[in-house]
Amino acid sequence: MSRRGWTITVALAAAVGLVAAGGLVWWFQRGEAPAAVDLASVVAQIEAVESVDATSDPPATTAPSTIAPTTTAVPADTTEDSSGDDSATTAPSTIAPATTEVPADTTDDSSGDNSVAATGVGADAAADENASTDDDSTTGTATAEQEIDPLAHLSGVWTVQVAESAFDLLDNPAVSFAGYRVAEVLAGGLGENTAVGRTADVTGSMELSGGRLVAAAVEVTMATLRTDDSHRDSHARGSLNTKEFPQAMFTLVEPLDLPAGMADGEAFSGSAEGALTIRGVTKRAVFDLQAQLVGESIVTVGSSPVVFSDYGVDTPTSIAVISVEDHGIMEFQLIFTR
Repeated sequence: MSRRGWTITVALAAAVGLVAAGGLVWWFQRGEAPAAVDLASVVAQIEAVESVDATSDPPATTAPSTIAPTTTAVPADTTEDSSGDDSATTAPSTIAPATTEVPADTTDDSSGDNSVAATGVGADAAADENASTDDDSTTGTATAEQEIDPLAHLSGVWTVQVAESAFDLLDNPAVSFAGYRVAEVLAGGLGENTAVGRTADVTGSMELSGGRLVAAAVEVTMATLRTDDSHRDSHARGSLNTKEFPQAMFTLVEPLDLPAGMADGEAFSGSAEGALTIRGVTKRAVFDLQAQLVGESIVTVGSSPVVFSDYGVDTPTSIAVISVEDHGIMEFQLIFTR
């Protein structure tokens, strides 16, 4: 082999060695990939946070008053009693309310209408009866509405709770976010890895009405997606062309029925069908959806398979990666409040 051939061979070997070394360094420095979205986990995290908040600032207690209750003396009855019985001077402990008798109207009315007799106490009783009837009617109406729609109190527009930072995921995992998961083959024969990119830069809302999810729209800022490898992130931003298409969007196209038990905190599972737009291309997508009412929030998680080439997206790579699957998973965790 010529000197030039040896030089080329050594250069190639050195390049392969650098790639392998880079792969090894990356492999040992990388963190554990975040777990897939899971409703039970985020609900537990939120409930734990709420429990800590509830106990951190206990309400101030007021010392019980030690002042003895005031006793009002009732003056003795000094009226002279001819019988000489002194027991009449003791005031009774309970004074019965006076009762006024309303005499019946004995006036002869040629018209025969006795309605004039319903005066005084009788009129008050009639008014009370009418008021009671009105209250019963109102209560009955509310009960009927609740039976028709057990989720009536959840109706209205709910908005995504936005994190303070797009990267507020590690310190506070119980936040709204969206992202992707994709398998990649590592250089140097290190096997496979799951790349997970996420961002908390998510906005959106949903509307509940008549026990159904009738509308929903969510936007994700794609340039803020981050994985554990900055080189991969840079390639991903280029593949997604985030300068020209900064937002990805999902819009619900089919209403979704919700179970009555959701009003009592029962978890719900279903499928949300909508239009997913990535890199300016819109395709039909179906997300496996889970949701649960937790306190004053509705927590939702969802995932859907995606083929990147369907949206004109080249799979992101890095120096430590040989190849990346053309398909992956889109996922989200959203916390809605009113």
